[in-house]
Amino acid sequence: MNDATSPVGERVAPLEADPTEETDLCTRCGGAGFVRRTVRLGHPDFGKAFPCECTQDEKEDERLERLQRYSNLGPLTRLTFDNLIPRGRSPSSAHQESFSSAVEAARTFSEKPSGWLVLTGTSGCGKTHLAAAAAGRCIERGHAALFMVVPDLLDHLRAAYQPGSEVAYDELFDLVRNAPVLVLDDLGVQSQTSWADEKLFQLINHRYNAQLPTIFTTNLELAAFDQRLQTRLGDPTFAQVFTLEAGGGSGVSDLDSLGLPLLRAMTFKDFDARLLAVDADEMKNVQNAYRQAMNFAQEPKDWLVIAGSTGRGKTRLAAGIGNFCREAGTEVMFLVVPDLLDRLRSSYNPQSPTAFDRLFDQVREVPVLILDDLGAESGTPWADEKLFQLLNYRYNACLPTVITTNAMAGQIEDRVLTRLTDPAISSMLLMGRFDFWGKGEPKRAPSGRGSRSRR
Repeated sequence: MNDATSPVGERVAPLEADPTEETDLCTRCGGAGFVRRTVRLGHPDFGKAFPCECTQDEKEDERLERLQRYSNLGPLTRLTFDNLIPRGRSPSSAHQESFSSAVEAARTFSEKPSGWLVLTGTSGCGKTHLAAAAAGRCIERGHAALFMVVPDLLDHLRAAYQPGSEVAYDELFDLVRNAPVLVLDDLGVQSQTSWADEKLFQLINHRYNAQLPTIFTTNLELAAFDQRLQTRLGDPTFAQVFTLEAGGGSGVSDLDSLGLPLLRAMTFKDFDARLLAVDADEMKNVQNAYRQAMNFAQEPKDWLVIAGSTGRGKTRLAAGIGNFCREAGTEVMFLVVPDLLDRLRSSYNPQSPTAFDRLFDQVREVPVLILDDLGAESGTPWADEKLFQLLNYRYNACLPTVITTNAMAGQIEDRVLTRLTDPAISSMLLMGRFDFWGKGEPKRAPSGRGSRSRR
């Protein structure tokens, strides 16, 4: 029945429900304790939560237990305002002031949930603790609050598409977007796919239009989000934004180019060899490169070196590998070599918030590393030494690495060249008729263990 008083969604099961466990969940609200009316946008009751009939004779301890089950907080219930560091963990007085203001805003929010709180800052600055404390306090005050880590939420939504799913996709999505109070933790760390971006926009846009109380945490600045989200998250009439600790170039994750719109759109699905080949021979060459790049992405192993002149599709293939790996849940970092070296140089500054060693370790130990435009950096002894140290570590550790370059063999430092062309670990793809070896005709590096295993 779809009249104006019917609840939205007749059954809402817990996200982690055990199908073998007997429960007394209400068939109207699924244990959430509230229902919503299906009314048009602009109606006075649009987006409002109304107590379910199952709560009328409920005792106080039963109500608290129900709200805690619904909240999805789990072990995060231990994070409260009482054990929160009032001025945060940063030694910076400015950061302490920001954190203190955010705590006050979160306390006010949890007493009477209204508007949005957007908490930004680096990992470890206390965003999640503050958001969980606010959600817990909401529950103590009798407000139903749902806490979701964004990547986990997207995984739940994907699983709900499966035919055997206990909860239909529409029911689950409706539960989240209409929660009386919603906490979205770690917004921005999810895999950047068109589907994920669209689902998050639909969710956030609905709560924006319905003016539903929401808390967001993110380690990104608002400028890093899609313009549609920026305008909603940063709306000064509705949202309070608190930067707990500014990133300030404290790591290399903000250099990861896969987050940029153009590279994010470079996928294997959209790769067109016809745009890169001028004749049939080049078409075969590019198609072979495409196949080997796809094989690498499906099973990252050893090294893949993609060499060619500018505009021959090297970066497209590398970005395709990166986006494929990220969608599959593999940690990958896509760095432009000159930008990486600039960041490493800046870390020598005594005022740098992160030491060189920590930055260097982030890059050399990432599970899959993509280095774009090797050879475009300034050829200084320091740059040569740092690149050798980085590549030599990954070479010895046999860590999956993709390298693009338009430099010829004679332009690459000898120690680096021997590792790039070692047939025991590295496969080379020459895009077009690139004369990498400088002998007047294209020549491939010998096919080694890595390339044979991927054919």
